Amino acid sequence: MLSLSGLFLAALIAATLLPAQSEAVLVALLLDGGDPVLLIAVATAGNVLGSLVNWWLGLQVQRFQGRRGWSARRRGIDVTGAGRCCCRGLR
Repeated sequence: MLSLSGLFLAALIAATLLPAQSEAVLVALLLDGGDPVLLIAVATAGNVLGSLVNWWLGLQVQRFQGRRGWSARRRGIDVTGAGRCCCRGLR
């Protein structure tokens, strides 16, 4: 059970802004004889949740617009509506 939690956490971190090697954890658990379907399902769940975290962070970018120390300009943020935000030109 601890190995599944570790795989989920590695996949979650790898799917967010932090670099991680969830594939290495997955391969190690597969070579150790883990159930491939269960391991892939856990890794997929972690990656999807990490992607949702990134989506939420992208929505929150507009809150910082105009604040001191924030380098994103209005022309670099394109709001497409329905709560979706596509950030372009941020450097």
